[in-house]
Amino acid sequence: MRTAFLILFFVANVAIAQTTQPAERETLLSDIVQLTSGYARAGEAYFSPDMQWMIFQGVPKGEEHYQMYLMRLTEKDGLLAPGATWRPSPAGSRNTCGYFSPDGKSLLFASTFGKERADEPASGYKREGRSYVWSFPSGMEICVIDDWQDRLDARPSLDRFLRRITDNDVYDAECAFSPDGKWICFTRGAGKDADIYVMRADGSGAVKVVGEAGYDGGPFFSPDGKRLVYRSDRKGNDLLQIFVADLAFDDAGNITGMKQERQLTNDNNVNWGPYWHPGGNYIVYATSAHGHQNYELYLMRDDGTQPTRVTYKDGADVLPSFSADGKWLLWTSKRTADGTTQVFGARFALPE
Repeated sequence: MRTAFLILFFVANVAIAQTTQPAERETLLSDIVQLTSGYARAGEAYFSPDMQWMIFQGVPKGEEHYQMYLMRLTEKDGLLAPGATWRPSPAGSRNTCGYFSPDGKSLLFASTFGKERADEPASGYKREGRSYVWSFPSGMEICVIDDWQDRLDARPSLDRFLRRITDNDVYDAECAFSPDGKWICFTRGAGKDADIYVMRADGSGAVKVVGEAGYDGGPFFSPDGKRLVYRSDRKGNDLLQIFVADLAFDDAGNITGMKQERQLTNDNNVNWGPYWHPGGNYIVYATSAHGHQNYELYLMRDDGTQPTRVTYKDGADVLPSFSADGKWLLWTSKRTADGTTQVFGARFALPE
């Protein structure tokens, strides 16, 4: 495994930037660039705090499962441009939910490395026919690579720096750091049930925050670290709604649970992939309101009001995330020439 990983990690490919014009009504977006290409599918991308890097997941052609990738981002003629890529996930594993620590020094993602079972289904929430199915690989654990930029040329390979901070027989994934880097929120699931937890950045002190029946997952801390946004199949109808919870803290500043929860969407759609705008007053998300083959991005206030449509393109537009300054948006889209799902980036402006 070390030899195979070494080859995959040190071969850096540079993607070719492909620019595209916003659809006529995509007035909140400009300077759209396709950042990934050559993958069977790629998506769920997040900026590093300094916007010099992007972490995303992609399925190499000829392979079945998502691998984790790092891409160096550059600027060309005022546009985002893709640079060299590295693969920090071990061969023979499935991987998801990459994220950077607030100081940019650590990588966070979920992986089945060392615990991969070929008989388990791919992870996640996916549509099959007219319904959705939940798959939670029991070997999926949350992992960290510290000081990754100092180890890009590490030998014999980077996998010796990859360490699990969870280790059990359930699904641990959908993870993200708090703004101060002291906490990680994540999803823990088994069967068709999943709950939202927080734990310290070293993996200790896990506390259940949301534990309703069914699926609750995909959490992210608010920019002030006092709230979580997430998605929930609270009604058990294979649809997702978006919720925000105020976190409860003790006198020492430890997260002890949830203080209050508010439901922001309540309709007959799948609303998922919510992510905070860095100003803390808006949430961007994807919805099936225009059809399950045509997910679109929407922006709403953090109280669920003033929904504003962001994308107007046939095919899926999902999994949005913002840069730290809120001026750039990353998302996963099928607006590609070859019909594959890839990562796109664009300048973003809040509605007036």
